[in-house]
Amino acid sequence: MLRIEMKMFMKFKQYLPPGSSDGKAMISLKDGGTFGDLLDTLAIPRDEPKLVIINGISQGVSNALNAETLSDGDVVAIFPPSGGG
Repeated sequence: MLRIEMKMFMKFKQYLPPGSSDGKAMISLKDGGTFGDLLDTLAIPRDEPKLVIINGISQGVSNALNAETLSDGDVVAIFPPSGGG
């Protein structure tokens, strides 16, 4: 079993499980779980635009990220994309 520390910001906080506080929660995934599995567990639409940081490294907004395998103890942060102008 993998334990992933989630940090969600702004509109993504709504997807955290009940009892989560300050936009943070520990999420369990089966061994070999992917970022896509994490999104499914939290009911976050895979096509929802998002910026993702895993262990302090920006992953951008790529759909290929869904296949990325996660490891026990990973820290995943999800932000809405920032608007430019």
